[in-house]
Order: sequence, then structure tokens, then C-alpha cells
Amino acid sequence: MPNIQKVRDVMMSNFTKVDGIAKVSDILNMMKNERINAVLVEPRDENDVYGIMTLKDIARKVIGENRNLHETHVYEIMTKPVLSITSDMPIPYAARFLTNFNVSYAMVIESNDVIGMVSLNGMVNNWVD
Repeated sequence: MPNIQKVRDVMMSNFTKVDGIAKVSDILNMMKNERINAVLVEPRDENDVYGIMTLKDIARKVIGENRNLHETHVYEIMTKPVLSITSDMPIPYAARFLTNFNVSYAMVIESNDVIGMVSLNGMVNNWVD
């Protein structure tokens, strides 16, 4: 049986977490500088869950609605909750999972800790056939 690629093989272990009260303009500048397309939004407290904000969210919910980047907070446009995937899930199943929910990103979990993020683009770009 061939060695199947797992999520841990293609995930982004360098990911960024931000506070939901941050202004979209500040986070967008950081995303541009770090060349990233998505950030995880930290839970407010132990009863909250992670959110995610992507460039697509900014395009649709800020620019597309003619809102001001400097007045809009991350929590206003983020998606919550974020889908999570285990690091040992085979890539074909992970790709189907994200596609079934029509999302491009998921956070990667191992032993109840967030250890990375995975994207459909990352799966395609790192796929070994």
C-alpha cells in the first residue's frame, strides 16, 4: 500500500493568530507583509471558539459592501467557528471535507492543540501523485 500524504505533510505550521477587536486595516497590512491569505482569530475566553478571517472575507464583507477598513473590526467579518482537521487525516479526505463545507481553510489539531492551518491551495500545491 502506498504511503498516503497526511494533513501534517502539507499544513502551514507558521500561522498567525489575531485578536478579534483588531481593525481590519491593521490585520490586512500584516497579511500583506507576511504574504498570508488567512488568520485565525483567538477565542475571547474559555467558552469561545476560534474564528478565521481570509482575504476573501475582506473582499466580500468590507470592500464589496463599501465599508471602511479602518473602522471595521475583525470580529465583524470573520467566520466562526473554524473547521478543524486532525493532523493525521489523509489529504484526499481532508480535501473532500473542506470542499463539502465550501471552505478553503481549516485549522489543524493534534492532542487538542492548534498546530497549524491547512488550505485547499496548499493541498494542491504539495500533492505528490
